[in-house]
Amino acid sequence: MLESVEIKQVEALEELEQIRQLEQAICQAATPIYQLTAYIQNGGFILGAYVDNQLIGFNYSYAGFADGDYYLYSHLTAVTRDYREQGVAELLKLYQKNLARAYGYKKCKWIIDPLEASHGHGSFTKLRGYAATYKTDVYGPLLESYNSKMPSDRLVVERLLNDDDIARWDIQIEELLDEAHELIPWTYTVDGLPMLDKQAPFDATLNYYKDAYLVPIPHFFSKIKVENPSLAEDWRYKTRTICETMFKQGYVIVHLTKGQEPMHHYLFVKKALFAL
Repeated sequence: MLESVEIKQVEALEELEQIRQLEQAICQAATPIYQLTAYIQNGGFILGAYVDNQLIGFNYSYAGFADGDYYLYSHLTAVTRDYREQGVAELLKLYQKNLARAYGYKKCKWIIDPLEASHGHGSFTKLRGYAATYKTDVYGPLLESYNSKMPSDRLVVERLLNDDDIARWDIQIEELLDEAHELIPWTYTVDGLPMLDKQAPFDATLNYYKDAYLVPIPHFFSKIKVENPSLAEDWRYKTRTICETMFKQGYVIVHLTKGQEPMHHYLFVKKALFAL
């Protein structure tokens, strides 16, 4: 299927309007044309994914700067339902990487919900990004009724654009997975939903010293949000504490291992091991 997907840079107003309409259909909101043209005219770009000249996905990116660091900020990637989980988003990100390098960028950043396993798998395992920054309640309370009390926490994912040594990265990940220790156990609620084990809670006061740790996250966080909102909040706050603690102690997330449902695991490693 991917052989039939064409990725191209979009600048014409009529094509930008098509992308806006697709964004409205997918996200129930659309970025104004003047904002999209501002991205294009100030160091960013818009990408469209097409099958038989039919728009099926897009990516918005623009210039970013923070703490003395210049980078391309990947604001939004979206794909129509019929083409999700088929690699279209990764094709957009690959084209984005090559174009960003042509623009002179050395790094790309974006944010993801740390409890959405598909986002973690795409960002770390497929795209080989890493995360060392946790942001709390980025967007404020989310609008969906089952999310009304859920803080919109996000991981900041960074991707080095000039590192093409994929084999070295993957070999190092495999070695660390073999020696990684489970940081906190998990179990089931009486309703059969996954939860972090209350009998062995994470201790944020300890100094962690091993090279690699595994941290569980649920396969279907959206299911937990609907069926047990209080459990979803428990996941949010406990994951926040774990990430903030480990990041402060010099660890980064470099991988998400997709195991058997209902749980996957983030791989936290010492940042110095990857020279990031």
